[in-house]
Amino acid sequence: MPVQRVTIIGGGITGVTAALALTRHNAMSCAVFEIRSEPATIGGAIGLTPKALRYLDHLGVLSRLQSMGCEVKSIDIMCHRTGKNIGAIDFDNIERFKHLGIRVMRHQLLEAMLATLRGHGVEVQYGKKIISIAEDHDSITATFEDGTEIKGDVLLGCDGIHSAIQTKFIQPDRQPEYTGIATAYGFTDATSLSSQLPIDSTSLYFSRLGSLLLAYTDPAKSRLYAAAVMRAPDVGSREGWIVKGQEQKALKADLLRRFSTPTLPWMEEALQELQDITLYPVHRLSEDGLWSSGRTLLLGDAAHAMPPQG
Repeated sequence: MPVQRVTIIGGGITGVTAALALTRHNAMSCAVFEIRSEPATIGGAIGLTPKALRYLDHLGVLSRLQSMGCEVKSIDIMCHRTGKNIGAIDFDNIERFKHLGIRVMRHQLLEAMLATLRGHGVEVQYGKKIISIAEDHDSITATFEDGTEIKGDVLLGCDGIHSAIQTKFIQPDRQPEYTGIATAYGFTDATSLSSQLPIDSTSLYFSRLGSLLLAYTDPAKSRLYAAAVMRAPDVGSREGWIVKGQEQKALKADLLRRFSTPTLPWMEEALQELQDITLYPVHRLSEDGLWSSGRTLLLGDAAHAMPPQG
């Protein structure tokens, strides 16, 4: 029998993208469930390449996003030690790529996707914790903690690196592994800085102590996003990482130690003014895992989470 009813676990970017593609281009009926009580606002900023924008245009989302972010003609690759440009990822070719890049807040991307999905008559259901799935010869039924049951032809696990679908129902022994890499990100009001930053839209600085992305996230270039990727010892538990992330003075001091340099005299002030720094340990999944079982399929980080490169 053809697949017509799709149950999607996870109301983040992967789950909503899947629902849009299946609803808009495949005429399938989708039901989307999210364990959080509301749409996620975490995640900092996200860079959308021309290819990503072509996909978003195909899904009907792009028109909602274009006025929100900072246009990115290129990502400048910089040497932290010398302060010199050593290369670029160039998007400035409309004829070839159809779009430039843009950098937006992650929650803006999700909100635009959710609004587009609502236009197709699909509302994400929040506060839904899945507790079991059961298959028979022609369907799969998901049961949630509040007693809700939903039957579909297939179930998509789009619930991220710590996926309940993956760890409970597909391959319990395939657990996320800490990579030894953590990210720390925050925002600075660029208009309050005493000197103008030598950044067109996005610059990526490489140093021996990690990499640091500096990027504007709004059309006026007033909100500066700073995101560091660096090696960090494991603290042993999710609770431990939460506590470490609450130590804002220590986080800022560590970023200053790694990236403040006389070669870039403006860097210290930009990092000193960072607000609400978020620390996030990066996990990965082994490459030899299962991505599906019966009528259940994993998508996104639930299937193949990988650490950032750079």
